[in-house]
Amino acid sequence: MNKIETLIHRRADDRRKTAQACVSRILRNAKAHGVDISVVGSLAKNRFRVHSDVDLLVHGSTDPARRAMVERLVADQLRGTNIPYDLIFASDVSSERVQELFNDSV
Repeated sequence: MNKIETLIHRRADDRRKTAQACVSRILRNAKAHGVDISVVGSLAKNRFRVHSDVDLLVHGSTDPARRAMVERLVADQLRGTNIPYDLIFASDVSSERVQELFNDSV
């Protein structure tokens, strides 16, 4: 591995560790509020890279207050990390799409 590849690998590894730590806190806080969230996408499939984002699937009902609480919870944990995220509410997509997210067919 040359110096550039080593640097890219190190940055990706640091970014992945940051994302995992943030997601761990998100899942713990969500559970404390009675919200079920699954990690999908590259972080779930151990393919998180330098330019990856965090994909989170929120299960259950999504009334406006609950949606706002979840959005705040996620934003608070990822703020300042420069890691983008996609917050997907299962109630907004078809059951087939939810299954695709779990199967990484996206």
